[in-house]
Amino acid sequence: MNAKKTTKTAKQQVQIIAGNYRHRKIHFTEIDGLRPTGARIRETLFNWLQPVIEGKTVLDLFAGSGILGFEALSRGAKQVTFVEKNPRAVKQIQANLTALSISQANLIPGDYHQGLNGQYDIVLLDPPYALRLLPVLLKEILPLSPHYVFIEDNQPFADWINTDGEYQILKSKKAGHIYYGLLTINKA
Repeated sequence: MNAKKTTKTAKQQVQIIAGNYRHRKIHFTEIDGLRPTGARIRETLFNWLQPVIEGKTVLDLFAGSGILGFEALSRGAKQVTFVEKNPRAVKQIQANLTALSISQANLIPGDYHQGLNGQYDIVLLDPPYALRLLPVLLKEILPLSPHYVFIEDNQPFADWINTDGEYQILKSKKAGHIYYGLLTINKA
């Protein structure tokens, strides 16, 4: 008996929670290390941001599935810039933008450094946990002058986040083994 060998190209999906695209599904390609932010964390994050997100510009670094950026657009963000280096993920984000007829988005394929231009009101940071990039990223995004920064990690960040006094933690929570929070830049 000959078994056919199949190539794994499974597409996964995650649902937008609220806003203009509520209940619409965002598809993402199965890629090692890609883990879309869970619904519970997204709901909390966007409850925190709801009073301020309308009409804001958003940077979704390490976009992955793009779900954080899509959720921001759904809830009234004026513009979202997605930055993602995996070509398959980029292709799927573009397909989702097209499927939802979204024009108020920029998609930058490449390393996160390519997204560190311009000014943004909100920056969403959810880099691969294994890279341990958050301390470096928080320094690198300071010139972007964001009003709010969302971070997600698998380790507590409260101990090191304020070592330079650059950021203030506005809100933080833990869901399972995930730590996440909303920060603002301390204005000197």
